Amino acid sequence: MMKLWQTTLAVLFLATSLVRAQNESFYTVQVGTFIDAKPEDFSALRELGFVHAQDLGSNLMEVYVGGFESRPPAEQLAASVRQNGYANAFVQERTIDPNAPAAIVQMATRQINRPIEWESLMKAGPLYGILQGNLIKIVTGPFTSEAAAQAVLPGIRDLGYKDAFVKNVPSGYLLPLTEFETGTKKPLIPLSMNENPGSAAPPQSYDQTKGERLPNNSNSTQPYTAPADANEVLQARQPTIPTSPPPVPDLPSSYDYYAGDVAPTTGTAPAPALPAIDGSVKRGSALDLQRILKAAKTYTGSLDGYYGPGTQAGYEKYFAQNRTLQQYQLVAEQSPLPGQEGADSELQEVINEMGYSAAAAARLDDYSADPLAKAYQAYQLFQNFGPGQEVNKRMNTAIREAFQGKKLEGVAFDPSFTYAYENNGQLIQHLLFVHAAPGTEEAAPCWLAARHPAESAEAYTSLSALIGDELKLQGCGQFESWPEVRIMVTLAADLGARSSFDQKRLAQAATERSRLYTAPKTLNDKERESVENWHENLMKGVSNWSKKDPLTEQLGTAFQAMYFQSQVRLEDYFMDKGYKPQEAKALALAALHTLVAYHMQRFV
Repeated sequence: MMKLWQTTLAVLFLATSLVRAQNESFYTVQVGTFIDAKPEDFSALRELGFVHAQDLGSNLMEVYVGGFESRPPAEQLAASVRQNGYANAFVQERTIDPNAPAAIVQMATRQINRPIEWESLMKAGPLYGILQGNLIKIVTGPFTSEAAAQAVLPGIRDLGYKDAFVKNVPSGYLLPLTEFETGTKKPLIPLSMNENPGSAAPPQSYDQTKGERLPNNSNSTQPYTAPADANEVLQARQPTIPTSPPPVPDLPSSYDYYAGDVAPTTGTAPAPALPAIDGSVKRGSALDLQRILKAAKTYTGSLDGYYGPGTQAGYEKYFAQNRTLQQYQLVAEQSPLPGQEGADSELQEVINEMGYSAAAAARLDDYSADPLAKAYQAYQLFQNFGPGQEVNKRMNTAIREAFQGKKLEGVAFDPSFTYAYENNGQLIQHLLFVHAAPGTEEAAPCWLAARHPAESAEAYTSLSALIGDELKLQGCGQFESWPEVRIMVTLAADLGARSSFDQKRLAQAATERSRLYTAPKTLNDKERESVENWHENLMKGVSNWSKKDPLTEQLGTAFQAMYFQSQVRLEDYFMDKGYKPQEAKALALAALHTLVAYHMQRFV
């Protein structure tokens, strides 16, 4: 079995090396996800590195610190962040595609531990940062071409940045610099710099943006002035900021993840912060973990099923002393999990990147013959300029082409109609219809629900009941970002001893897991009995296998410890959503089934 683990490690290392030969890596420290986060909340971390964030919507912010080209300095920073009280901080590796360049103007390079003249810099327009250790390169853009960037360069130099210059950089390195990063309370109106947004009509398509900033730049501080005939061209608008998080209703979800089409599992998803464990709830998962810790002599308390401070300390001591778990932790951190290796299509990759790259939407033109690309162009135009004829034209064309000669059974939806899109709700619902069209393989990206939680929830609610498994959701890997879950899955994949993985089965499981995370629904009696029987048979099978010799006992016990720790954490996740302990237990087992059932099939 040790040979098996070494082979797995070697294969994963080789696979990772091959990917990195084509792509670049960027390392940052993920601190966690916070409600109503304010810049001043992280003042202590600013002494360690540059603090930046991603707005997830609904008053949620995912906060990061630093940016590096290699892992070792990021690991050192993560240790310092944890010492400052953020116990769940970890290093996040982002893959950067060097073949997706963005034209920008680099204005200045500043040290992150010294004051930066943000208000002066913001006069040039929307700002982005490129982090390199203790330095940040401050740029503006992105532009549709180098020529467009050259056109505004004189105006930027007139602001006092005489050394500003134009360059192309991979768009994945660009971090939006917002009020959170700069601390500037009110953005200043940018100079026109030979571009006159007050008199020029907003672009009606992406190929009409020559000499302008990319139309999907959401950080613009100056809206376009509406032309006289507002019905003929799109009108730019300032985004509406919700005053409170919208409610997310329970969404229908089928536990049978073997039915229906497969949704791709790639895409950078907002990873949820670890739910706090409620020590006042008595549960079998905590009791099972306590038995393992007791046998390892890292827990001296009673076997009472309450996950209190003693159990937590015993688990941490067990992990720190267990070399097997530390080895698998290294493998888990260095390699993608099975089923998450890459996008299934180039268009899916572009759609995924729209969630974090300002330049990705412009690449939709490369797939203009695909109805889904037209639908996302309509979406992007709507976000930038609001309702308009071009939005209606592109979305209606996408619907007609996607359903030409095809039909969704049981759905009263006529693709031959002409629809007008006045709000995000209808736009997103029809965007999901295009995803569900027969023959469409791409899945709705993770960022869509994070960016539009209320509209997406309403669309999922209405569409799930109508089209069920035809509604393709991306498997976003939220649970897999939890340390114990990631190690458990890596262990399971190794114990499964498969020579190759069935990507379709793994993707189906990831799709169902995404539904459990996004829209959990109480399991019925039959479903609950099914997952409980699977759980009991799995634990019995692993226990019997572990008795063969000391090595199998070591591996089997390590897996069970991670499994029970993950079960506890998952139960708290679902209890935090309002489910009763028994309901949460069933949902946790369902989630565990999607995570390890395929790999551990030989033990059941």
